[in-house]
Amino acid sequence: MNLDRRIVPKLVSIMELAAILSATGVLTGTVIILFQLRHMEMHRNVEISMKLFEWAESDRLRKAFRWVEDEFQFGDYEKYKTQEETSFEVGDYPYEVTAFFEQVGFLVAKKFVDLDVIDDRIAPYIISNWKKLEPWILALRKEKGDQTFGEHFQKLYEKTTEYMRKR
Repeated sequence: MNLDRRIVPKLVSIMELAAILSATGVLTGTVIILFQLRHMEMHRNVEISMKLFEWAESDRLRKAFRWVEDEFQFGDYEKYKTQEETSFEVGDYPYEVTAFFEQVGFLVAKKFVDLDVIDDRIAPYIISNWKKLEPWILALRKEKGDQTFGEHFQKLYEKTTEYMRKR
């Protein structure tokens, strides 16, 4: 079987062309998949942040934010315990605000939502609430022997201040 010499180069070029087309198809498919993944990540960021912001806009949490910002004063743990027994606000509101920022900090730490999304909407609140609640959180950690209480809130505060400094 002697193939004509004119046919062999054509077969090779058809094979090369097929390989090039196949590689181009794979690359195009990869680019499309990467764009889809990026879009899914952005959608996840939006969905999670909207749920967080919806939670922050609830009447109860808004009252807690306002109370902590305007009225909460922490001197020492003993004085706080006495006030906590007589006042609903003292007993609940600091925990609610801390729980909210703890959740936000957890989501940022686990990369479920990007810090820049959170920072854009609530960075000043993260900073002001941490500064207001920090002595209380540190006293509770000591009193309860639980160094993890408020840790995601603290890390969120640290990341937020660092992020703001870089911008």
